[in-house]
Order: sequence, then C-alpha cells, then structure tokens
Amino acid sequence: MLRAVLDTNVVVAGSRSALGASFEILQALRRGEWRCILSNHLLMEYQEKLLEMADFLGATAGDVDGVLTVICAHAEEWQLRPDWHPALHDDPDDEPLVQLAHESRANLVVTHNVRHLLPAESLGIKVLRPRDFLLKLRGER
Repeated sequence: MLRAVLDTNVVVAGSRSALGASFEILQALRRGEWRCILSNHLLMEYQEKLLEMADFLGATAGDVDGVLTVICAHAEEWQLRPDWHPALHDDPDDEPLVQLAHESRANLVVTHNVRHLLPAESLGIKVLRPRDFLLKLRGER
C-alpha cells in the first residue's frame, strides 16, 4: 500500500474545496486506499491550522475533530528522533515533513510547496504535488 506524508497545506486545501486533488486525496484516505504517515507534531499542526480556519470553512471544532479522526484512522504514527540533521535550508518549518518521510521509509511527501522541499530529494524522498500523487495512487491500484 502506498504510504506518504501529507503536508498541512494539502489538508487545508482539501478542507476548503471539494473540487481539487487535495480533496480527492483526503477521500482516498477515507476509503483506505493509502496510508498517511503521521507524527504528533504534524497532527497538532493539522489541528491548529484547521481550527484557525474553522470560521472561514464554516466548520465547528467537532468538524475539525472529525477530519482528524479520519486521518488518524488511516495513519501510521511515528515518533521523530531527536538526532535529525536538517536537510532543508529555505524553510525549516517543513523539516519535520522530510524527517518523517525519511525515518518512516515512506520517502514521499505530498505538498503544494514543492520548491522548498526539493532538497529532500537528495535523501531519496519524492516530493509530489497533490495531482501527481493522485496519478501515482491511481497507477498503483
């Protein structure tokens, strides 16, 4: 089964609109078609961003909890090791995504922010936009 780290910007985009690849990725996760690699840090980031946008999304805290529950139900949880040596230089906030992809051996990050994550490819990590991840997902069925 395909395993990937999902950047927060994809979760937010998928929650904002039912018309794009980000939404389709969340629906495929709900159907159990792939596994999300997750750390406590990343889960808290998802929660923080979704709660910040709840009013804009027309969502309640309960709705946000529902989204997070679905993600967790189809996730593998990983604890990040403290001895990580940074691989990114432009955006250190994205470093946990790279670390999670590397340590879990998923070696795949799905993001709208490809440019800042490209240095991760030197570690053997593929960085895909949501539409490219969907193509990969559909090809592996």
